[in-house]
Amino acid sequence: MRYQYLDGRLRRAFDDAGLDRGQRALLQGVLRALDPDAHLGEHVAGLNSAVLAVTRARTALESHATEDQPRWNLLRRVVTTSLACVDAAKPAYVHGGAGELAQARRVLKSVDAAIVQDGQKLDPQVTAAAAAKLDPVALENAVKGWIAPLWNGVALPLRARMIAEVAVVVAVHGRDGRHLRTDLLRWLKKPGDLAEVLWPREQRHVVALVVRGARVLRHLDELLPQARQEPLHRTMLPKDDFLKGAVTGSSVLVRLPVEAADVHTAAQRGRRVLSEVLDQYAAGERLTELHIAPLWQVSGPGGRVTRGTEHQRTVGNAYPLTAHWPAELRSAMRVANLARQVDAPMASAGLAWSALEATGLDPSKIAWLAKGCALQMLRQHLVSLHVVVTTHDTELRKPLDAHVPTTGVKHHLKSVDAWLDVLTPHNRPAAELDAAQKALTALAESEGGLVQDLAELWRGRLADSKVLAAWLREQEDTAAALLEWLYVTRNLAFHAGRFASPADTLTAHAGQAVADLTLEFLGNWRTVERRQSRQETSAVEIYRRLAQRADQLVARLKRAGSVRRLSVEDISGPDEKWWSRGTS
Repeated sequence: MRYQYLDGRLRRAFDDAGLDRGQRALLQGVLRALDPDAHLGEHVAGLNSAVLAVTRARTALESHATEDQPRWNLLRRVVTTSLACVDAAKPAYVHGGAGELAQARRVLKSVDAAIVQDGQKLDPQVTAAAAAKLDPVALENAVKGWIAPLWNGVALPLRARMIAEVAVVVAVHGRDGRHLRTDLLRWLKKPGDLAEVLWPREQRHVVALVVRGARVLRHLDELLPQARQEPLHRTMLPKDDFLKGAVTGSSVLVRLPVEAADVHTAAQRGRRVLSEVLDQYAAGERLTELHIAPLWQVSGPGGRVTRGTEHQRTVGNAYPLTAHWPAELRSAMRVANLARQVDAPMASAGLAWSALEATGLDPSKIAWLAKGCALQMLRQHLVSLHVVVTTHDTELRKPLDAHVPTTGVKHHLKSVDAWLDVLTPHNRPAAELDAAQKALTALAESEGGLVQDLAELWRGRLADSKVLAAWLREQEDTAAALLEWLYVTRNLAFHAGRFASPADTLTAHAGQAVADLTLEFLGNWRTVERRQSRQETSAVEIYRRLAQRADQLVARLKRAGSVRRLSVEDISGPDEKWWSRGTS
């Protein structure tokens, strides 16, 4: 269900409960961050977060102490990028956790100094001691205490930063966005302690999954002592049995207990446990293909049964990345597609890095790609804002649509710069532009909550070029931290044989998202070059040029005072038109 945080049922529930703008923004912001369809800059896996930064740094330090992986130079890059994320998140911790955050920062600074001093002679005892001092759980507990101030009122832009950190802690706790939405709808009818809805205690669920390719899994009771299995015969199932569509040939029903906060998370965790067990059988039966059907059933602690399938998006019309074969990207597209199909999060994250590596990326060029991602995310955020502002078709939209026309079934913007023009302040706007800006204000106020916050945030960023420059740098730092962690995860999964890591499901999602984002702007670059009969530029050269462009843009924004000449129409494309708006 796309844009579940904006649907009519939720809006009516907010109205009935009498929620104000900030309260709506809190609930919608968390739901948006947990939406599997959200793009990299919106999804919880790609948000700047001190909790994630400290978690990653601690994991890297522990692994270095025990396995010398990541190596000292990569470890330092993880520590320094984590420090950048911690510093960016600092303002949010004024409402709790400032002391814990300062302690984490001191530890990171200390271990960074030790790495600089000792280099490859870094003592594992130093990294082990530093890891022991980092406590992401203390930060999580502090963030859980932010619900009261957020509910009572925190001003923008601090509110947005705090909501992002809350969403991360909700995701780390193991909450599924679809189930959380259902729980919030129930809670709104009879409000109580919101923290108990966001972070309910984990309870025992029994997950039932169908394994195709075998009728009996021998010794399963030894590998999973609490699991139970039952051979399935398609012809012996009742006609209305929910398993009817899941059973094809030899199949076995496996039931296993799982501790989880909700049924969807239980289904996901049960699938992961069973997938890891199937590695044993795949190794023992090399000529047999075993896989888990997408259908699942979960019996909750009260005996209630819930059925569902793995989240899968479908479209009416599927479009290729480009209308021709860009030879250099074929390997990257293949590996990125494989990363989406792999259940194991660590392996998926490793494959996502491999997809980027197939374009020619290496660790020394991560900073280039991070800058390119920041540019593309600027465009992506602006397009996304237009989508959410115009989600509900009303009379209020007409003046905006007249100035910012869309095309096609998906209502793609004909000109992103026309939309940027509406968001940018003008002293004496033309009549049509003035009407569009007033329509935007009316639409945002009509939606309220998160949509109104987003409109105000972006108008603020575009009203002060220095603020926009700082936002771009933060996106760059966040992307760099993510890319460094992807490389670490790839090494841990493929070299050290690690199959699990804290928050690895978020890492897998982020890895796929950053690979998709990268292929998006590489594909666009190739399409423009082909249309203009230019020679193809290598992906690595594209990264270099975009990094140079990002630095030039940030420098220009810091001294310009205005963003009226900023163009984002093709900001990550081959044409140097990023400072051409308003010129002929």
